[in-house]
Amino acid sequence: MHFMLLIFVVLLCLVVWGFFHSNPQGVPRGKLAALNVAILALALIAGVAIGYFLYADAAVVKAGEKGLPVYLGIMAGGTAFLIVVAVGGLLRNLVVYPLSKRAPRA
Repeated sequence: MHFMLLIFVVLLCLVVWGFFHSNPQGVPRGKLAALNVAILALALIAGVAIGYFLYADAAVVKAGEKGLPVYLGIMAGGTAFLIVVAVGGLLRNLVVYPLSKRAPRA
Protein backbone atom coordinates (compact mmCIF):
# COMPACT_ATOMS: atom_id res chain seq x y z
CA MET A 1 0.00 0.00 0.00
CA HIS A 2 2.80 2.41 0.87
CA PHE A 3 4.61 1.82 -2.41
CA MET A 4 1.45 2.45 -4.42
CA LEU A 5 0.86 5.66 -2.51
CA LEU A 6 4.44 6.72 -3.24
CA ILE A 7 3.95 6.02 -6.95
CA PHE A 8 0.71 7.98 -6.84
CA VAL A 9 2.39 11.01 -5.25
CA VAL A 10 5.12 10.92 -7.91
CA LEU A 11 2.48 10.78 -10.66
CA LEU A 12 0.60 13.64 -9.05
CA CYS A 13 3.73 15.79 -8.99
CA LEU A 14 4.59 14.94 -12.59
CA VAL A 15 1.11 15.72 -13.91
CA VAL A 16 0.89 19.06 -12.09
CA TRP A 17 4.44 19.95 -13.19
CA GLY A 18 3.61 19.04 -16.79
CA PHE A 19 0.37 21.00 -16.63
CA PHE A 20 2.17 24.22 -15.75
CA HIS A 21 5.19 23.64 -17.99
CA SER A 22 3.03 23.09 -21.06
CA ASN A 23 1.36 26.51 -20.90
CA PRO A 24 0.88 27.81 -24.43
CA GLN A 25 3.11 30.71 -25.43
CA GLY A 26 1.73 33.85 -27.04
CA VAL A 27 -1.63 33.98 -25.25
CA PRO A 28 -2.92 36.58 -22.77
CA ARG A 29 -1.53 35.80 -19.33
CA GLY A 30 -4.69 36.83 -17.46
CA LYS A 31 -6.98 34.56 -19.46
CA LEU A 32 -4.47 31.71 -19.23
CA ALA A 33 -4.18 32.07 -15.46
CA ALA A 34 -7.98 32.15 -15.09
CA LEU A 35 -8.31 29.01 -17.22
CA ASN A 36 -5.59 27.23 -15.22
CA VAL A 37 -7.32 28.09 -11.94
CA ALA A 38 -10.67 26.91 -13.35
CA ILE A 39 -9.17 23.60 -14.48
CA LEU A 40 -7.48 23.00 -11.12
CA ALA A 41 -10.65 23.95 -9.20
CA LEU A 42 -12.73 21.56 -11.33
CA ALA A 43 -10.15 18.82 -10.79
CA LEU A 44 -10.17 19.41 -7.04
CA ILE A 45 -13.97 19.34 -6.85
CA ALA A 46 -14.16 16.16 -8.94
CA GLY A 47 -11.41 14.48 -6.93
CA VAL A 48 -12.98 15.28 -3.57
CA ALA A 49 -16.47 14.26 -4.72
CA ILE A 50 -15.38 10.94 -6.22
CA GLY A 51 -13.02 10.18 -3.35
CA TYR A 52 -15.69 10.87 -0.74
CA PHE A 53 -18.30 8.82 -2.63
CA LEU A 54 -15.99 5.81 -2.83
CA TYR A 55 -14.89 6.26 0.80
CA ALA A 56 -18.51 6.34 1.99
CA ASP A 57 -19.39 3.26 -0.05
CA ALA A 58 -16.35 1.28 1.09
CA ALA A 59 -16.90 2.29 4.73
CA VAL A 60 -20.37 0.73 4.59
CA VAL A 61 -19.36 -2.40 2.69
CA LYS A 62 -16.16 -3.04 4.70
CA ALA A 63 -17.31 -1.78 8.09
CA GLY A 64 -14.69 -3.77 10.00
CA GLU A 65 -11.73 -2.31 8.10
CA LYS A 66 -10.85 1.31 8.80
CA GLY A 67 -7.80 1.83 6.60
CA LEU A 68 -9.06 0.39 3.35
CA PRO A 69 -11.90 2.89 2.76
CA VAL A 70 -9.53 5.80 3.40
CA TYR A 71 -6.94 4.36 1.02
CA LEU A 72 -9.54 3.70 -1.68
CA GLY A 73 -10.97 7.20 -1.30
CA ILE A 74 -7.55 8.83 -1.58
CA MET A 75 -6.52 6.76 -4.59
CA ALA A 76 -9.83 7.18 -6.45
CA GLY A 77 -10.10 10.89 -5.72
CA GLY A 78 -6.49 11.46 -6.67
CA THR A 79 -6.88 9.51 -9.88
CA ALA A 80 -9.92 11.60 -10.80
CA PHE A 81 -7.87 14.73 -10.06
CA LEU A 82 -5.05 13.50 -12.31
CA ILE A 83 -7.40 12.67 -15.17
CA VAL A 84 -9.21 16.03 -15.02
CA VAL A 85 -5.91 17.97 -14.91
CA ALA A 86 -4.46 15.99 -17.83
CA VAL A 87 -7.59 16.29 -19.98
CA GLY A 88 -7.99 19.96 -19.03
CA GLY A 89 -4.40 20.66 -20.07
CA LEU A 90 -4.92 18.92 -23.39
CA LEU A 91 -8.14 20.84 -24.05
CA ARG A 92 -6.42 24.09 -23.06
CA ASN A 93 -3.58 23.53 -25.52
CA LEU A 94 -5.48 21.94 -28.41
CA VAL A 95 -8.98 23.46 -28.31
CA VAL A 96 -9.01 26.73 -26.36
CA TYR A 97 -5.59 27.97 -27.49
CA PRO A 98 -4.67 26.05 -30.67
CA LEU A 99 -1.60 27.10 -32.64
CA SER A 100 -3.74 29.30 -34.91
CA LYS A 101 -4.86 31.48 -31.95
CA ARG A 102 -1.39 32.00 -30.51
CA ALA A 103 0.85 34.96 -31.28
CA PRO A 104 3.87 34.06 -33.41
CA ARG A 105 7.08 33.38 -31.54
CA ALA A 106 9.88 35.88 -31.94
